[in-house]
Amino acid sequence: MNRRMLLAGLAAAPLAPLLARADESSGLGKTILRPFASAPFPHASRAAGHTYQGKLYSAAASYSDSTVGIFIPSGFRPGPSTDFIVHFHGWNNDVATVLTRYRLREQVASSRRNAILLVPQGPRDAPDSGDGKLELDAGGFARFVHEAAEFLRASGTVPSAQVGRIVMTAHSGGYGGLGGALARGGMNDSIDDVILFDAAYGNYDAFAHWQKAAPNHHFLSLCTDDTSTGNVVLMAMMQGARPNLVVRLADTMTLAQLQTREPTFALTTSVAHDELMQKFNWYSLFLQTTALAAI
Repeated sequence: MNRRMLLAGLAAAPLAPLLARADESSGLGKTILRPFASAPFPHASRAAGHTYQGKLYSAAASYSDSTVGIFIPSGFRPGPSTDFIVHFHGWNNDVATVLTRYRLREQVASSRRNAILLVPQGPRDAPDSGDGKLELDAGGFARFVHEAAEFLRASGTVPSAQVGRIVMTAHSGGYGGLGGALARGGMNDSIDDVILFDAAYGNYDAFAHWQKAAPNHHFLSLCTDDTSTGNVVLMAMMQGARPNLVVRLADTMTLAQLQTREPTFALTTSVAHDELMQKFNWYSLFLQTTALAAI
């Protein structure tokens, strides 16, 4: 059964058999694809679909998939609370493709962070940065994270549904969901790190307000020329009374240079927008700069 057939049968299939088919274990860890009530869609904001450049992306095709990808690395150590990495994908994508194309599982595993990856399905195969419940609903992100934690507790993966630290990452158009979650999601006290991969297209106020709200909040943005203007805006908004910004060339940056909690910006002129996350394993590298504990 291919991925589209699996999703097409979601409404009619009993939940337990569906989960059995959507689970996958490997040497890297365990992958689970399952529907969440708190996933971004369906949502009233896209009940009539979404039109982009004259083409309609229907609610049925692009805004009815409530899949969430969950990856539990093989070395994960459960504790009294669970740390999460939540990734917001870009345009024209689906969860299964995102996990594979950008090598998220391989990079989370190689980062050796003791955390579980969550990838909510945003607009499916559509050019759209809207993210439904996670972008627009007050407390929507909190409900999402707590549903994930309770699912993991009920499945015996962790002993408690207590949520620990959260790292938020976004690629490209994923800025909409991440920015909305920071603005009204209700979990900012738990979010220690925000990492953008060429995603500074908007929501500047949400990113800057979160970064300034607590001294432990770590913001890191990797950009190409596509988002150079947006990153300059963020630099201006995050600049303190004294110099506090770190600016690097991504092609020569090292882990040691990135071990700072100051707002950090890295520019590349040699890596394409859609290769930023996977070509040089920068997703893994950046996770190693976060507040997440190592395995």
